[in-house]
Amino acid sequence: MPIRRLLLALCITLAPGAPFSAAMGQSVDQPDGLRPLVSSDQAAIAAFILLATGIGDEGLRDEFQEHRSRATNSVARVGNAIGDPVYVIPAIGMSYLVGELTDNHSLSRLAWSAGRTALVASAVTTALKYTVGRTRPTRDGDSDHFQPFGGGTSFPSGHTTLAFAMATVVADETHDGWSDPLVYGAATVTAFARVNDDRHWVSDVLAGAIVGHLSARWLSRRQGSLMVGPQTVGLSLQF
Repeated sequence: MPIRRLLLALCITLAPGAPFSAAMGQSVDQPDGLRPLVSSDQAAIAAFILLATGIGDEGLRDEFQEHRSRATNSVARVGNAIGDPVYVIPAIGMSYLVGELTDNHSLSRLAWSAGRTALVASAVTTALKYTVGRTRPTRDGDSDHFQPFGGGTSFPSGHTTLAFAMATVVADETHDGWSDPLVYGAATVTAFARVNDDRHWVSDVLAGAIVGHLSARWLSRRQGSLMVGPQTVGLSLQF
């Protein structure tokens, strides 16, 4: 499947409850209880960015590798840790335990939200990885090499998915006015790290960011519905 078709399909299907006709600029009544996570304008912008990066993935990879240095590698080590489940999952568990032991219900709630979001976001990403079967840039340098269920695991980036899922949870649970740039900035460092280390194409990390962000938003809505029809495709989860 050409990268342009794949990225466009991903963008459309990750807008739960958003009708295909709305994505084309038409207005359609939506069922009660199922609201789109992103507007048609936001979906169009995301699609444009994904398509542009998908087309230019190989050139972008060359640029990143040409400017790779000790400094960028040092930044990448931090970014990789931020999105690594080996560190993230224990941190979530410890935060929940501390919250329970100290009766800090805000911390417990945050950790609980982060834990279930990590589970859902990682499951979605893993399913996409093996279904799409995109080859990582370190193997042959061909950004259009896809072999569904053939072992390729480049698209989307799991580290970036997890980092943006956690950033979205923290941003949604905090209202201090300063933490949002911090947590989303940290997640962006993870995305940078995966490209810097030549583990992913740029479109991989952008797709991972979308999956992570929307997974967190799905769960924060606390409503569940799956709709497939001639005018609407939507997914929302309830726990």
